[in-house]
Amino acid sequence: MASRKIVLCCDIPVRDILCTAIREYAHAAYPEGGSDCAQLARYTLLELAAEINAGISAEKTSVEISKRPGAMVKAALEYYFNRQDETCGATSRHQRELFVSLLNGEPVTRIEQEAAVAADRAG
Repeated sequence: MASRKIVLCCDIPVRDILCTAIREYAHAAYPEGGSDCAQLARYTLLELAAEINAGISAEKTSVEISKRPGAMVKAALEYYFNRQDETCGATSRHQRELFVSLLNGEPVTRIEQEAAVAADRAG
């Protein structure tokens, strides 16, 4: 049977990007005052961001989360990078790939994230 958990392995700078993406998406996609279903999705995402934020620290570089909100987390990353691309007028293909690998259980650090940013800027 497939695992129902995802192990996120990252450092604090990568965690901060992931949590920012999840929070921004939660507020944009599920604004306050929406349907009960939308409010549940918003709450789930905000709680997930808090769980990831609390689980990754200088001492602990991994946290186990449920796979259940995985599609919403992927949508949050798409939203985050789409907004970043619009603001910068650039592409974030390498950064997107890096965060997909994070969601697939690969460890990701600030060093890889900075290399992805550099690769995206280089075209």
